[in-house]
Amino acid sequence: MKLNVILAAIYVVSLFACHSNEMPQSIVVKDSIIVIRDNMVVKEIPKRGRIFKPLKINAPIKRLLVKKGAQMLIAYFGDTFKEYRVAVGANPIGHKQQKGDNRTPEGSYTIVLKNPKSRGYKSLKISYPNNQDRSSAWQRGCDPGGDICIHGLWWDSQDPLTHWQSNWTQGCVALNNQQMDELYKYTAVSTPITIVP
Repeated sequence: MKLNVILAAIYVVSLFACHSNEMPQSIVVKDSIIVIRDNMVVKEIPKRGRIFKPLKINAPIKRLLVKKGAQMLIAYFGDTFKEYRVAVGANPIGHKQQKGDNRTPEGSYTIVLKNPKSRGYKSLKISYPNNQDRSSAWQRGCDPGGDICIHGLWWDSQDPLTHWQSNWTQGCVALNNQQMDELYKYTAVSTPITIVP
């Protein structure tokens, strides 16, 4: 029985490997949860009778990935990753073109500043605009804008569990304050961040 569960898990892993760049942290097979790391089955956990604690970051974050369409931020640390639901710019489709367009930029950047007292409960400033962003905006006679960050919530009235259900920022990436505390603690200046559609 146990061998069949593990074989099924390996089969699912092979499907992900063929069709996706992202491996799942765990998959559910019948009455077990199979934990996957580096394309290998490392643990089988019976679903019944278990209380699962949320995954906590416990090591420096190596890189960040934002998937705008999925409203997801992925923090890679140690040999695993953690996903967060996020809100992005209120005009979410396409790369940021200019100041005031309410778009979140797309591309490869780095974290350049940590601000513990920003308006959006702590922030990690992203290196937008880069030279290419500036050049493109100037060719169109526009100000590229700036001050794009990962930050917490702006208003006390925002629900930390559901704020992400609408894209409400002016181009930043927003988490709830508890999530921001964790991300802020383990993210260093110069951490790479990639933002994709």
